[in-house]
Amino acid sequence: MSVSIVVPMYNLEHYVTPLLHSLLEQSEKRFEVILVDDGSTDRTYAVVNSFLEQYPGLQAKLIRTANAGVSAARNTGLAAAAGDYVLFLDGDDYADSSLVRRIVSSAGPDVICWGYNLVREDQSTIVSFTSAASDTTGSEALQSIFMHKSLRIWTGSIAYKRSFLLDHGILYTERCVNGEDQEFIYKALSRAVRVVSIPEVLSYYVQRTSSITGTYNVSKFDVVAAFKRVDEYFRAHPFSEAAAISELLMNREMTENYFYNLKTCLNGTTGADIRSLLEDIGRAYPGLPQEMKLIMKHYQGDDRQLALHIKAFLISPPLYARLIRLDRSWIQFKHKLKTVISRKEIKI
Repeated sequence: MSVSIVVPMYNLEHYVTPLLHSLLEQSEKRFEVILVDDGSTDRTYAVVNSFLEQYPGLQAKLIRTANAGVSAARNTGLAAAAGDYVLFLDGDDYADSSLVRRIVSSAGPDVICWGYNLVREDQSTIVSFTSAASDTTGSEALQSIFMHKSLRIWTGSIAYKRSFLLDHGILYTERCVNGEDQEFIYKALSRAVRVVSIPEVLSYYVQRTSSITGTYNVSKFDVVAAFKRVDEYFRAHPFSEAAAISELLMNREMTENYFYNLKTCLNGTTGADIRSLLEDIGRAYPGLPQEMKLIMKHYQGDDRQLALHIKAFLISPPLYARLIRLDRSWIQFKHKLKTVISRKEIKI
C-alpha cells in the first residue's frame, strides 16, 4: 500500500519549503511526491530541485511543464502517480507528520478524508475543521456536506483510491480558475461506494495575502460554471438524494459563493466599484449577473447577514457595496481593539 502526493507549484520559491519539510518528516515512508512546476517564472524549480538533492531519501518526481494552470498540473501529476492512493496538496500548504500513516492504515475505501486547519502564513490557526469518525457511502458524505453541514472537505484533506479515479475518468477541469477543486470532490463523492472520515487534523491550508481569494480577479467567477458541471454530472450519474443536493448546490451554494467572490473582489482592491465589477463580470461571463439575480431571489440558506446583503443588492448594488464597506470597517475595528487589549495597552 502506497500513497502519491501530487503538488502543483507556480511561483512558490518563498513558500514551498515548509511543505517539503513536512513531507520529509512523515512517519510512514511508503509514499512518493509528484511535484509539478507549472511554468514558474521565479526560482521555484531550482529551490525544489536543490531540496531534493539535499534530501535524496524523499522519494520524489519533479516535473516541469509550460504554464497551463493548477488543474492541468494536478492532472499531469495524477497521470504520473503510481501509488494506490493519491492526494493533492498545494505547494504552499503542509501536512501533519502522521498524514501518510493514517491514510495507509485506513486503506480500502474509495475515498478517505480528514480534518484540516485554516492557518495564517505564520502557521497560527484561524479555524479548525473536523468531523466525527465515520464510514459511509459517497451519497451519505454529500448529504453530510450539503444537508447536515457536518462534514467539510478541502482539496488537501481528501485522498482517493487511484484506480477509482481512473475507472470513473475523474479529472480536474483545465483552465478553470475557481471551483475546480469542489467540482472534483463532489464528482468523486457521487461515485464513491465507501468513504471513511478521520476526525484528526492532518493537513494545513495556508491563507496567503497574495492568494486569488482576496484579490480583484473576475476569473474567480469560474465557480458558477464549475457548479453547473457538477449538476450535470449528478444528472448523468444519479444517486440517492442527488436531486435535493443539486437543488442546494444550484441555489444556496451558488448564491453564497457568488456573494463571497463579490465581497473579496470589492475588498481586494482599494476604490473598487460595484458597478464596474458587475460590468467586468458581464463581459467575462455574458448574462451571468442577470442569471444570478434570478437565483438569489430564491436564496434558501440560513445566513441572515447574507440574506440582508442579498436584499440590499436586489434593491441597489451600491447599497450592498456600502454594507460591505461597513462590515469591513467593523471587522478592522474589532481586530485593532483585540490587538490593543492583547498588548495590555488598555484595561477592561
